[in-house]
Amino acid sequence: MTTMSAPAIAPGGTDAAHQHEQSEVKALLQRIGDGWIKRAKVRRDAVDLAFDPARPDFLEELLPFHAHPLYQRLAPELKSKILSAGWIIYNEKTVAIESAIVSPSCYDALDGRIPGLTDETSRQIVCETLVDEAYHLLLVANANRLTRAQRGLEDLKIPGFNLVTMMNREKAVQSEDWQKILVHLATSVVSEIFVSDYLHQLSDCTEIQPMNMATVAAHRHDELAHSKIFTLMTKTFYPALSPREQAFFASVLPKPIEWFADLELDIWSSVLEQLRVPGAATIVADCRPLNAAARERLDYTGIVGLSHEVGILSTDAGRNSFTAMGIAI
Repeated sequence: MTTMSAPAIAPGGTDAAHQHEQSEVKALLQRIGDGWIKRAKVRRDAVDLAFDPARPDFLEELLPFHAHPLYQRLAPELKSKILSAGWIIYNEKTVAIESAIVSPSCYDALDGRIPGLTDETSRQIVCETLVDEAYHLLLVANANRLTRAQRGLEDLKIPGFNLVTMMNREKAVQSEDWQKILVHLATSVVSEIFVSDYLHQLSDCTEIQPMNMATVAAHRHDELAHSKIFTLMTKTFYPALSPREQAFFASVLPKPIEWFADLELDIWSSVLEQLRVPGAATIVADCRPLNAAARERLDYTGIVGLSHEVGILSTDAGRNSFTAMGIAI
């Protein structure tokens, strides 16, 4: 088991001020943890999986190629299949975030590999988060199973997501276990802050399949709390890192912003080919330039604000990493 270095006071903070701030953060985490029994969707009634075949499964405007003339000229039946595939991809991305990104960081915390998160309050929160994530996996698996059966998409294959691929690629170039843990943790923090907005696009959309809206709304209900939890946990673990670890975390933190924003066009290339969409290669190729500006679709002010609060942007490593990616600080 990898153990990181001894705790360090956050840049610019005094020991007394640091202890007071940490006490407040822990108290807030404890309140959130104690409220889980009443808040968590897994503790409530199951989502109604009634299916309305007349409703579209997904919002057309969320397709990266929705304005492309070749897509616009497709037959309504094929467009409907593409929208259903979009819903399946949307759910599979949430599965990737929960299972490949967030849950492993939770286990790192439970196994004592993240400084500052070894106390009982943190362990309680992490365990509750893992229960939530397991329920979300069941939630979207049920929705995708029903959608595939109703729309004749049982054999549709969804390749791996760039969000996970890029995180793993970054981990692979690091030589130390603690660096790999912090790369993964940075990706978890960014993903949990972003995922609420990602889900909000469909959580109150009455145009789509009612089951789909209800599924996303239930998921987002929990993720609103998770965003707050991971923000507070960052305020707990970052000051507990050594100066070297803090500098490394600061250098990595903005990278998952770009990874999360990726339009996942490789997945769409595969899916459109599987659906035998005419002009699929042209549609995807013409959308490639959009990926360069994909980050601007995201509101990353929460991550910038958090980085200011914990002192990341008071360091050269933090400022340099954000500005190198063109992120205003």
